Amino acid sequence: MQLLASRKYSVIDYQTMSEFIGNERLFRTPAGAFVLHLSSERKLEAEERIIRLNVRDAITWLNQTPDEFGCFWEYAVDARPNKN
Repeated sequence: MQLLASRKYSVIDYQTMSEFIGNERLFRTPAGAFVLHLSSERKLEAEERIIRLNVRDAITWLNQTPDEFGCFWEYAVDARPNKN
């Protein structure tokens, strides 16, 4: 996979009012698919999520303004293996 772009941004957890860092990395696979990897730092329970994007969504992600960062978070699935 090829890393196309990445960014870090500050986030306030609305439930605990604690600050943490959000990370997003956009990759392109050899087959041409786009994958967005999302993760958090400095959070009590760090999270990792992943979502496949089509070309339009990848361009939208690249052109987001800082107040739109993290908008794909709710659509992404947990990237960690199940612990069951």
